[in-house]
Amino acid sequence: MKTILMQLAAGMVMVAAATAQDEGASAEFKRRANQWMVSTDAAKRKAAYRSWLQLGKEALPEYRKALETAEKFHSKQLDELSRGRSTVNPYAAHHDLSKQLDEERERVMGLIKTDWKKDGAKIAMLREEMGKMEKLWTRVNRLAAADTKRFDTALDATIGGMMEVAREMERFEQDSDTRDMDDEDLRAFVLKNHVEGSFLLPQRERFDVTRKAAAELAAVEKANADCGRWASGPMKAFATILNKERCIMGMIPLRLEEKLSDATRGHSEDMARLGFFAHESPVEGKKSPWDRAKLAGFEGSGAGENIFMGSTSPDAAYSAWFGSDGHRFIMFGGGNVLGVGIAGNHWTMMTGNKSL
Repeated sequence: MKTILMQLAAGMVMVAAATAQDEGASAEFKRRANQWMVSTDAAKRKAAYRSWLQLGKEALPEYRKALETAEKFHSKQLDELSRGRSTVNPYAAHHDLSKQLDEERERVMGLIKTDWKKDGAKIAMLREEMGKMEKLWTRVNRLAAADTKRFDTALDATIGGMMEVAREMERFEQDSDTRDMDDEDLRAFVLKNHVEGSFLLPQRERFDVTRKAAAELAAVEKANADCGRWASGPMKAFATILNKERCIMGMIPLRLEEKLSDATRGHSEDMARLGFFAHESPVEGKKSPWDRAKLAGFEGSGAGENIFMGSTSPDAAYSAWFGSDGHRFIMFGGGNVLGVGIAGNHWTMMTGNKSL
């Protein structure tokens, strides 16, 4: 199909050349060329430009007018697309809701980072806020999963036409702002200088942010699921719980790390075996969390450690740490890797930073 279209385009150029020699820019030629200049097919548009140029210098004033007409057409098309009139704009609804999500994240993160002194009522309030955040986050991700192919095809054709017209107009405007721009800069310029089109840039950028975050969470979840025998089901389940809540709040998910998990498991086993419950261990060489991480061979830096005792349930461990201010700060703090160690009803978790 593409070959046939290229042949037709070449044929149009040849017809234009013959017309130029015999009759000049006839009304029929101009009608056809102007139709092809606003086509959604790039090959047709380029054939129309070449056809006009085949007519020689005498036709350049009319060619410029044709370009101006095409520019107005593409501009109107961009208006229609941005407003969702010609086809649904999948980016607009997502952008509005994601803006609300971003604002709520900032507000709720302030609550997460507040020391509530383990006040049960305040923790219940915080859990309610997180429930609302999850619903909003889910809606935003559902909108970001929309099929944008139809809209993108129409948009790319319209922007492509506007870019081409801008390039062709450089023939008539020696001091054109676009002359020194590459195609990427020209595309941004075209959108930024169009009233409705300027809204599409932040809309598409925010859409991409949501999609990339969803892809990152999926990749980390797969990596954690594929850890191997060293990572137990409860370890993976805890990581899933924590990572979902971190992503709801716009934070990166944490990858389970084997050596860091060895350090945390060793500490949980020591607490269960020796009957103590503390971050500082009486075992020689394992006094601090950082001593234990280094001893286990973890090649990175530690961020924080939480300990819990009383249940074998990942949900129970997470809930206990969420309800304890300092522990919650660690779960919603820095780091890109996670160590989880379980021995009976003793839990230890550490966050850390490591080159991945």
